Amino acid sequence: MSALLKHMRSYIIFPRVEDLPTVKGDFYALGHIPNIIGAIDGTHVALVPRRSEQVYRNRKGYYLMNVQMVCLADQYISHVNAKFPGSCHDAYILRKSSIPYVMGPLQRHHVWLLGDSGYPNLSWLLTPVRNPRPRAEERYNEAHGRTRWIIERTFGLLKARFRCLHMTGGSLFYSPKKVCQIIVACCMLHNLALRRQVPFLQEDGPDGGVVAAVEPVDSEDEKAEEEDMDNRDSVIQQYFQ
Repeated sequence: MSALLKHMRSYIIFPRVEDLPTVKGDFYALGHIPNIIGAIDGTHVALVPRRSEQVYRNRKGYYLMNVQMVCLADQYISHVNAKFPGSCHDAYILRKSSIPYVMGPLQRHHVWLLGDSGYPNLSWLLTPVRNPRPRAEERYNEAHGRTRWIIERTFGLLKARFRCLHMTGGSLFYSPKKVCQIIVACCMLHNLALRRQVPFLQEDGPDGGVVAAVEPVDSEDEKAEEEDMDNRDSVIQQYFQ
């Protein structure tokens, strides 16, 4: 596995400037929101820590890693952050990750990621409107949901291919560091399978219930603070009136 991880940057690649037109076009086809280059969310992977157990335990008593990922419209994983315990909230992981630094230089291209309400609304991250009132806000939320749904599908496909990441496959009996390495390696192999069009057995897919049975991160009813509503309001007024 260590040999595979040395090539991570060749298998998990964030969209480059030359890739943006294609990436934006693929996302636009999902929900008709322009300039989207990724959907971001977190999901849990169960483990059995040997020390600092309380850090990895969520409110339901499970020991978990909170894995933050960004995916493209074709379910390719373009970014993965697997080093945070399950007690960490999505917004906290986002602040501590490299995503703000990656998205910074891309701002002149007016592109965004899509996240759920567990994330703050930022100049490069669009979240749903919590209490939509005008019809335009409702249309935006509907389009947001149709587009961001792809990250849940990506989690499902990843965990269906690699059952060690799914709770039905049990917990990983390794150190948190080793669990992180396993998660990243699975993401690399997932991307390789997509790029090489490795067939996926239908009975393990949506109709079999495995892909749908994803454990998204439980936000524990926390909502991130709104930080840049003007940016989102501009998108709503321009494209969803």
